[in-house]
Amino acid sequence: MSALLEVRDLRLQFGGVTAVDGLSFEVRAGEILAVIGPNGAGKTSAFNCISGFYLPTAGSVVFDGKAIVRTVPRIWRRLGLVNLLQSFGLYRVIPSRVTKWGMARTFQNLRLFRELSVLENVTTAMHANLREGFWATLLHTPGYRRAEAACVREARGWLDFVGFEDDEQLYVTQLPYGEQRRVEIARALATSPKLLLLDEPAAGLNFNEKQALMRLIRKIRGLGVAVVLIEHDMGLVMELAERIVVLNYGKEIADGAPEDVKRDPAVIEAYLGVDESEDAR
Repeated sequence: MSALLEVRDLRLQFGGVTAVDGLSFEVRAGEILAVIGPNGAGKTSAFNCISGFYLPTAGSVVFDGKAIVRTVPRIWRRLGLVNLLQSFGLYRVIPSRVTKWGMARTFQNLRLFRELSVLENVTTAMHANLREGFWATLLHTPGYRRAEAACVREARGWLDFVGFEDDEQLYVTQLPYGEQRRVEIARALATSPKLLLLDEPAAGLNFNEKQALMRLIRKIRGLGVAVVLIEHDMGLVMELAERIVVLNYGKEIADGAPEDVKRDPAVIEAYLGVDESEDAR
């Protein structure tokens, strides 16, 4: 079975700082994979390259057989042409197209539309897939109204799927933080992804909310959607992930099953730490 996502020798530099240094891994359909590492290890930078927000210095990202990013010739970087390339969508695919191909993500800091209601936030995710043209939208033709009604029904279905129980007409700023997280995940799911990237989804959640999050991620996997998450809660990671990739200073230092990663000396030294009670024996 071929990989849904293939990351090969990914490298990202900001001036003299190397944020990602030769990262390679694969994700298969329906897999739950966690990316862990200390703060500043390059996890979010890698996500930004994978989802098309950053143009990497080197390496490639292939999603469902389509190239999201390719290596830019070094001479073009020396000539300062990278920003120009990005502005025209060359050598990387713009995030909106990546979304249409079936990749969705959430962010460490919530990116909900504060001035919109819960329901409106979720329906915005489906507008990119509407087939109604400019004039149909402008004139609110019967076809456009039917398409909008279908979006609303689907948005409510995704809110129900993630377990949202508050008033869908509330502004998202009126919701508790944990409920805002649910709305963000519902909005990502509304794009009908094959792969969902979650950047620290458990941050700021209490114990019960984290337990509910794990149930939800397993439920998402049950749809056949692969999930890749960045997370610092090791209890959640060890219980939920089927495979773990560990980064340190931008380099991959481990890739394997949770039990294997947990015992890896390099991971213990860089991130997990040594159990003092065991060390004293």
